[in-house]
Amino acid sequence: MAGGSGRGHDHPIPLPPPARRHCWVTGTESSRGPHPGLIVEWSRRDDGWWALVTYVIETDAAVVQQWLPATLLTPTASRQR
Repeated sequence: MAGGSGRGHDHPIPLPPPARRHCWVTGTESSRGPHPGLIVEWSRRDDGWWALVTYVIETDAAVVQQWLPATLLTPTASRQR
C-alpha cells in the first residue's frame, strides 16, 4: 500500500525543554491566585528573571498568557529522579 499507515513504527514523544515547567501563579492585584500555569520561556532582565507563562483563571474560565516576574511563580513540586 502506497504511503502506509505508519503502523509498526515507533515515534517517541520527546521530553519538553527544561524551560517548560508547571507552576502556580500567585496572580496580580486583579486576579489573586494561585492559578495553575505552564512556564513557556524565561528571560533575564535588568530587574530579575521573568517567565512567559500560560495559566488558567478558573473562576473566569479564562486562559491567559503573559510575562510575569519570577516572584509571582511557585514550582508545583520538586522534581524527583
